[in-house]
Amino acid sequence: MINLIPVAENLWNATQPFSYLGLEVGIRMVIVRLNSGELLLISPIQLQASDCATLDALGLVSHLIAPNLFHHLFFGPAQSLYPEAKAWGVEGLAEKRPDLKLDGLLNQAGNFGPDMEYLPLEGFGALLPRGICFAHETVFWHRPSRSLILTDSSFHFDETFPWGTQLAARLMGSYKVLKPSYFEKLGSRDKAQVKASVRQVLAWDFDRVIMAHGSIVETDGKAQFTAGFEWLLGETL
Repeated sequence: MINLIPVAENLWNATQPFSYLGLEVGIRMVIVRLNSGELLLISPIQLQASDCATLDALGLVSHLIAPNLFHHLFFGPAQSLYPEAKAWGVEGLAEKRPDLKLDGLLNQAGNFGPDMEYLPLEGFGALLPRGICFAHETVFWHRPSRSLILTDSSFHFDETFPWGTQLAARLMGSYKVLKPSYFEKLGSRDKAQVKASVRQVLAWDFDRVIMAHGSIVETDGKAQFTAGFEWLLGETL
């Protein structure tokens, strides 16, 4: 059964266990209720039919969002539960997952009404075992709650995670610190594009930062996000 945790007015999150490279990093779905009453599910987790009543009590699930090339594992089941919802993906996802029906791409800056804006992070990539991969990461801004919603562009692991994850975070210099990992630092080759995108993000008014993997940063998130990307870029923003 899904456990919805309120973050702010019209904003919830739900997490599930998730392992990556042998480490428990968790996975988070963010639920946004727009002024229209419609719901956005950003990075759907593994949903069951029994979860629909919980979500439907909040509003009409109208948008399903795969915010990068990695967060699509549970997208198909979510579509089966909500076939009328508009499915949003990123560049390259249709080729990677031809079984998914996508109605729109998040390949340009846009918005979902006055509540929610989104922006692709240009030039942002990661060095993974199979080489450099550009995940076509898209970030979101929930204006009413001053919340920045990320996927894999930054992480924030703390004492709530298993000791193995804590140790890995300490070795990577990211324990209790909001920042990208060394994989993103090495994989983001076009620093000028990354810098331009991050500066656009910093034009948004946000304090809280919500990411797909890690604990939510409730306050001082903008300063931490800035410091993390200054580390990645090797220069002051």
